[in-house]
Amino acid sequence: MKKNSNDIRKYIRIQTVIPVEFYIFDEQGRRITPWIQGFTRDIGNGGICLLINDLWDGFNERVKDKDTLFYLQINLPFKKNPITVKSKLVWFTVEKLNKFSQYRLGLKLIEMENKNREKLFKFAVFRKIIPYLISVSIGILIVFSGFGVWKSNRLTKENRSLVSNYVSILEKKSNFNQRLEEETKKSLFLKNRQLELTTEMQALINKLSELKQPNTGFIKDAVDIKNMELELEKLKKEHSLLKKKEIDNKEAVSTIQKKVEILNKGKNEFSEKIIEGMYDWIKNRQDLNRGLVLSYEGDKNLDKTCFTYDQALAAMTFIIFKDIDKADKVLSFYLNKINKGEEIYNAYFTRGQAFEYIVHSGPNAWLGMAAITYVRNTGDNKYLKIADKVSEVLLTLMDKDGGVVGGPNDTWYSTEHNLDAYSFFQQYYRLTGEKKYLITAEKIKNWISRYSYTSFDPPIKRGKGDSTIATDTYTWSITAFGLKELYSLKMDPEEILKYAVEHCEVSTMFRRSEGSVKVNGFDFAKSKNVARGGIVSGEWTAQMILAFEIMADYFASRDIKKSEEYIEKAMFYFNELQKMLITSPSKVGREDLCLPYASSSSADTGHGWRTPKGDRTGALASTAYCLFAYYGYNPLKDDFLEGSLKNKYDNM
Repeated sequence: MKKNSNDIRKYIRIQTVIPVEFYIFDEQGRRITPWIQGFTRDIGNGGICLLINDLWDGFNERVKDKDTLFYLQINLPFKKNPITVKSKLVWFTVEKLNKFSQYRLGLKLIEMENKNREKLFKFAVFRKIIPYLISVSIGILIVFSGFGVWKSNRLTKENRSLVSNYVSILEKKSNFNQRLEEETKKSLFLKNRQLELTTEMQALINKLSELKQPNTGFIKDAVDIKNMELELEKLKKEHSLLKKKEIDNKEAVSTIQKKVEILNKGKNEFSEKIIEGMYDWIKNRQDLNRGLVLSYEGDKNLDKTCFTYDQALAAMTFIIFKDIDKADKVLSFYLNKINKGEEIYNAYFTRGQAFEYIVHSGPNAWLGMAAITYVRNTGDNKYLKIADKVSEVLLTLMDKDGGVVGGPNDTWYSTEHNLDAYSFFQQYYRLTGEKKYLITAEKIKNWISRYSYTSFDPPIKRGKGDSTIATDTYTWSITAFGLKELYSLKMDPEEILKYAVEHCEVSTMFRRSEGSVKVNGFDFAKSKNVARGGIVSGEWTAQMILAFEIMADYFASRDIKKSEEYIEKAMFYFNELQKMLITSPSKVGREDLCLPYASSSSADTGHGWRTPKGDRTGALASTAYCLFAYYGYNPLKDDFLEGSLKNKYDNM
């Protein structure tokens, strides 16, 4: 039967192959062929083109009439029930092949539900366009992948450039500040010397006036007068020279101040991005499944390690930044461990296994404080169970005098851990109002006063019977107790910080890719007693900065000059610490901003552990504590100071 071009346009629409079973029936509805299998070649909204191989050589006799009736059963993939439809032959062609004849039939659908008609046609359309969709999807993926790589590389370059430019500004500012200090000292010297000269010249003028009066020693007086006039002339020349130098000095000071002002503006433009970058580094290190945050990045030996103390700092940081969901993930990990009857260990792998099966009082206390901070800031009490567990652990580690030992298997006492425990029970009392926690905190305070604080050198011991200097015991005495409490314990907070500065402040060179920079900060211990030379601890320097802020906050309403001196010290060391900013080798490819644990790799801290390996190993503790210092947040009291470095920056 010859095909009509109108029929082709009417019925053949979309090429797609679908298996079809069918039989031919007569006008009375009687089946006159067995079930036969074919395949669709084209599908339109009103018809189908079937392709059939006549393997039994009797099909030709059944399709001679144009109006031959067909009963079709169309099996669509992924559909449970086939579509059934009656159709009428419109046209057909036949091709003789070697072993059989091949038919093409154009069928008009005559009895079919509209929903099945639409379903069939839509499926045909889908089958037609799916290769194009796949190609387009692959193309889009390639484009987005390329864009992601480009964006990642751009962010990496931006972060590197940001840190490099920022550190350059800090270094220039340090140099200008040093020159400004020298010029200021020079100015003071010039003023004092001019005053001395003025006094000497006036004395000579008075003496000359006396000698020029008539007297009996005229010859001798004439010689004296001559010498004095020469001396006076000499003093006048020196005074005139100093006056000129003073003018030059004022111009130099003015020039330096203007340059410092320009640098400050540039620095302030970077500061917000720096802080955001440091927070990004912390949040991007969080494991999405377990919720733990990597403690270090860059040291292969600590590649998957998450220390409990660091997790507490991370949770507090998330809360500061109002990122409650991320804080929830951290604490949820520990709550699950407690619900399983497990102890709170010092460290875990990111997958949740214990890194070391050691329980220490300090990390437990910090985790407890993080849980309390969460409850206080959200009103959600679900993590009080962590605080209850920590309270139970610390009470079992407490002796009759109120001292908390290092751990269940330890006999040593750490001043740091007892300060942690004191702060935990103080915060728990503040949250719940239960006096038993206040009583416990007071017992620990009395123990610290008796066994850690002395009127001798050093004023604060590292632990019971251990007079080693540990910088953090000085800073945490300020942050845990506060100035009023320290004064009540007969401890002078100003002398405490003065002692820490005199014995633990160091100046060292920090190696950067663009060149070494000089950094002033604080060592882990008394630097003079450590053979390795001075190293700057990122975390403990940030703790000192926060301590200076607390001092400034306390004296703000008592001695404004002293308050300004302390905030200036905080600003100075904060700027110095930021010279150690690095872009860590981030797995997400952005090289986010962070601080290293210390200025030297694999160095002895003097307290039984070494700094991490690697010159570009980012440390969670250093980065988090730097953010605490910036925002004026005291984690040992879960409180913000009235004044902070952020306020200082905002008002510059």
